[in-house]
Amino acid sequence: MVDVRRLRALRELSDRGTIAAAAEALSLTPSAVSQQLAALEREVGQPLLEPDGRRVRLTSAASVLLDHAGPLFVQLERMNASLVAHARGEQGLVRVGAFPTAIIDLVAPAAVVLRDRAPGVRIEVRESEAPDVFDLLLRGDIDVALGMASAYAPVQGDARFTRVELQRDVLDAGLPVDHPLAAASEVDLADLARDPWIFPPPGWQCESVLLGACQSAGFVPGMAHRTSDWNAALALVRAGLGVTLVPRLAQTAPPPGIALRPLTGEPPARHI
Repeated sequence: MVDVRRLRALRELSDRGTIAAAAEALSLTPSAVSQQLAALEREVGQPLLEPDGRRVRLTSAASVLLDHAGPLFVQLERMNASLVAHARGEQGLVRVGAFPTAIIDLVAPAAVVLRDRAPGVRIEVRESEAPDVFDLLLRGDIDVALGMASAYAPVQGDARFTRVELQRDVLDAGLPVDHPLAAASEVDLADLARDPWIFPPPGWQCESVLLGACQSAGFVPGMAHRTSDWNAALALVRAGLGVTLVPRLAQTAPPPGIALRPLTGEPPARHI
């Protein structure tokens, strides 16, 4: 195996003509450069220098080494530049875990901006809900987790994480257009206490948000249907099978036949 530092000494000698000039370029003493060149000769098992009066000249074996050294040093320079860019956040891979609406409204738009600002950075997205998304983060399978404040999320001040508050995602009432409250400008959540409800699956982050909102309004909702897909939930609302609360991040393209109405008072929200 050829030592790169010794190979660099040979290249400097070739470029500058004398050991003294090569030593100056490398910030070494002439004796140190001579020792490196002697060690390089031992590594390759062939003479690399021959006397030329008071100077030395390169042998054909040295020329063979230098023919390969050029591309090698180019690659090393590229490697060093890539490492510097990586340290600055300009290059590398960022693995993101996020729940579906966050992928649509936060991750995908951010990826477009990232591609323009840091084209050397690749993003890899993985759909995942809490608590699994935080387990992935702890195992090092992802670098960034997008989740909601819930019983499944790390508590504020957990030293294992850097936590950033992204946004407060307000929820509105989702009603069939023929619902008695569909024409109202605002809906009191307590007025929906007797309706059948469409809820996220048990254990999902949004389930606790919806349940907490209903309980704060003084009732326990009758959970008639469950789905993890907001489009499916809205389809059930449109079919007149129940009501639900819909995060605004999930309201990008509500189907016809749905009335989305803000709630009175301080509305419930997902804290992302």
